[in-house]
Amino acid sequence: MLQLSVSKQSDDFRAEFRAWLATNPPPASEDTSLEKFEKVGREWQRTLASAKWLGTHWPSEYGGRGLSLVEEAIVQEELVRVSAPQILGLFGLTMVGPVLIAHGSGEQKTRYLHKILSGEEIWCQGFSEPGAGSDLAAVKARALPVEGGYTLSGQKIWTSFAHCADWCFVLCRTSDAAKKHEGLSYLLVPMNSPGITTRALKQISGDSEFNEVFFDNVFVPSENLVGKEGDGWKIAISTLMYERVVLTFSRQLQSEVALRTMLHTSAALMSSAERAELARCVVDACATRALAYKHLMVYAEGKTPGPEGSLDKLLWSESFQRLCALAVSSLGVEAALGEKNPKVGATMHRYLYSRGRTIAAGTSEIQRSIIAERLLGLPRSV
Repeated sequence: MLQLSVSKQSDDFRAEFRAWLATNPPPASEDTSLEKFEKVGREWQRTLASAKWLGTHWPSEYGGRGLSLVEEAIVQEELVRVSAPQILGLFGLTMVGPVLIAHGSGEQKTRYLHKILSGEEIWCQGFSEPGAGSDLAAVKARALPVEGGYTLSGQKIWTSFAHCADWCFVLCRTSDAAKKHEGLSYLLVPMNSPGITTRALKQISGDSEFNEVFFDNVFVPSENLVGKEGDGWKIAISTLMYERVVLTFSRQLQSEVALRTMLHTSAALMSSAERAELARCVVDACATRALAYKHLMVYAEGKTPGPEGSLDKLLWSESFQRLCALAVSSLGVEAALGEKNPKVGATMHRYLYSRGRTIAAGTSEIQRSIIAERLLGLPRSV
């Protein structure tokens, strides 16, 4: 696979991290249960953060190293190389943290950023609602001003890890502005607040990672407002830009673990048609990584992530589904063994999980519209 090499400094950084991983190997487990993932992911995040290998592009005063997204990408690459488990606090690390650094107050940065890195506080995303998914500006959850803050009421859905999260970043309506995008605000809500109810949603994979969350007159202090009232849409878009670039890069690298496993264990047993599809998966992975590198290099020079992240997200999510489908196809009748064989079970779990990747963080249709309108300059469809 491709490997990012930009300068002697970045190469030295990679060598330093490789040496650290050699003496601090990641935990290994074939248990794909959500409970095991949460436990292992939190502990592994704590280990990485204690040695300052997470948030390397964050300012040093908030627990980072003051480097660039290039070094952040190198960390992700090396974690994939050793088949490390995914950390639990990805939402905080790749979305909330960068957004607070860009838009948060000094007090908010001091309060939240260190605990995001360490995994001491886990975050979930309160954006989607039953009537506001692809049309995010249609959210109806409302925060009414009261003495000292707001009372928040409404419902969110498809909220990953809400059942174990300590905080939720919520997009809600604080006014009835003529343009619906202008009446939104961005609140940081403690998940242990009175009035919050979380209900698990059973997924096709068997997990209950997704949840629906109900807010019933939940008090949110005024200091938990990010930016100003009415800034919510701008900050939400900033959040999604980071999600579609930084978080997607992390997930794309994780998917290469599955690809590497197939190359080493299954390629020789595949039919000629399956090997041709496997070759396409390799090409897709290299192309997606190369595109991500191009964007990361621009961001390393100071540019804020923009609509080009839709390219990364679209290419990865659709190629990941093809890869997972091929992995199941190559199992043949063994696919029916399911939980009786841990390796088969892991392959099936990954395949079922992949079905939602072209929906989460914006559907493929939404990504294509963004690419058409904001990158290619094509007119909006009627």
